[in-house]
Amino acid sequence: MAAFLSAEWFALVHEVASSWPSRDGIDASLQCVVAGAPAGKVQFVVRIVDGRIAEIAAGKSDAVDCTLQCSYADACALAQGTVDREVSYMRGDLKIDGNYAVYILRLQPLFESAEFAAAGQSLRERTQF
Repeated sequence: MAAFLSAEWFALVHEVASSWPSRDGIDASLQCVVAGAPAGKVQFVVRIVDGRIAEIAAGKSDAVDCTLQCSYADACALAQGTVDREVSYMRGDLKIDGNYAVYILRLQPLFESAEFAAAGQSLRERTQF
């Protein structure tokens, strides 16, 4: 079991998503900031190229399309599938800065795919929250 938001978990996410089919034009770079994690604030970057996670790693980058911010509790709920991304955003629990359209519109086909749902289930089974 990989601890949520650990380097081992980032590697697991990359592994699980490596088999996704290519989706031309679904490209995005996201800075994620999770406040209040057990070890403090966690920042990581996700780069999606043609619908696949090309990179996910701890750190900070200014060269991103948008920044997602939430609390550790909200990040856990999103990863565990107990709250919907859109509901979390509408409640103000998930904040999106930068190019909102990239996250909401460009990534929507990926979020709605069977592969994304299967990856989420696989990650939940292999993650220690």
